[in-house]
Amino acid sequence: MGIATVKVMKPVFKPKDERNAKFVLYPYRIYHIKLFYKRLKMSDRVMDYFAYVDCYRFGVERGDGIIDIQEWKVPEDAIMPSNITKEEAKQKAVESAFNWGNLMVISWWTPKVEVVKEVEAYKVFWIFKEDEEVYVMDSLTGDKFKFKDLM
Repeated sequence: MGIATVKVMKPVFKPKDERNAKFVLYPYRIYHIKLFYKRLKMSDRVMDYFAYVDCYRFGVERGDGIIDIQEWKVPEDAIMPSNITKEEAKQKAVESAFNWGNLMVISWWTPKVEVVKEVEAYKVFWIFKEDEEVYVMDSLTGDKFKFKDLM
């Protein structure tokens, strides 16, 4: 297996003994989308939407911005493959932004949607041993699960 250079979401949480931990990189596509609404007898409205598309399970989460990204050199076998194409991820992000925006703004017109930025990045999941038990930790939330319970 070779080494790949990838973008990862900067970990917030790490295991106590990071040097002996391994990791798996989970695929996401992150989008900054602008929605432009025309409104009757009111000023037009522009809204920002940040979509985090889970490229393994094909879900979308709304974010407050684009998280800090770092570039890592990693073994290729630590990277989980994406189950969707770049176009499918973009379509899902735009659909999510459109639905959210229409809940927030009343307009007779369909909004103009513009993808401002798109980033392919991976979320780090740490795998480590603690008290003779193997755990998996989400690097962004700090949530920790026993590996055996995930099977």
